[in-house]
Amino acid sequence: MSTDEGRVVAVRRSGGFAGLVRSGKVDLGSADPRAGELTDLVAHVDPAAVDEGEPRADGFVYDFDLCGSTCRVQEQGLTDELRRIAELVLS
Repeated sequence: MSTDEGRVVAVRRSGGFAGLVRSGKVDLGSADPRAGELTDLVAHVDPAAVDEGEPRADGFVYDFDLCGSTCRVQEQGLTDELRRIAELVLS
């Protein structure tokens, strides 16, 4: 999952018991009230260092695009920063 729109944070959550997909994105250069906190969070995450983890039955899988740097994380592998990013973007 990649965006070509500059400083955009995108999250896609799939899986879970019902297999539903939910996604969202926030342009960090916009007036969106979530942009400030997301900018701070993204500065503390290195997508290349994120451990995807092993899939679990009925667990969610998160695909993150943090301003062009991507990673995939199983639900149990979310760091506090990634969990908050997902909450903000998917809210």
